[in-house]
Amino acid sequence: MSFSVEQIIIFISAVITLLLLVFAVNWRYFRDWIVVFLFKSMLDMIVGSPVVELKLLEYPVRLLPKYYDTSILFELWVFPVLCILYNQVTRERGFWPIIYYALLFSAGITAIEYPLEVYTDLIHYIHWTWLTTFCTLTLTFLASRIFIAFFRWGCNHFGQK
Repeated sequence: MSFSVEQIIIFISAVITLLLLVFAVNWRYFRDWIVVFLFKSMLDMIVGSPVVELKLLEYPVRLLPKYYDTSILFELWVFPVLCILYNQVTRERGFWPIIYYALLFSAGITAIEYPLEVYTDLIHYIHWTWLTTFCTLTLTFLASRIFIAFFRWGCNHFGQK
């Protein structure tokens, strides 16, 4: 039984993400991280699916290709876990570090995604660029940070009564 390069990358990505989730996440903030994970997954499916349907990019090799046109591994597993890590790193930081880390995390993901686009069949840009990826990732990291700040405020404000 032989595996393609894409299948090996998918497996390694899933395992590395699981290891990050288990060993890098500070579970004292479990409630926050579940909220971030679910918010990010929902946001990615709401935004990611139309991007694929509008033929801006495509995922030729993906999990469950009969059911999903988008990369559910990235949108429902890898990116939400990375978003948890981003929110963990910025949890006690000010405005500028929040921006800096959003840019840093986005640059890292983009630096991995672009060679995958060039050399594999995991993703193909149609009307998309690495810069579009970088900008949308940055915006979604920041959106998750705004959402968790709002969530914490709401828990503190309404939970005290």
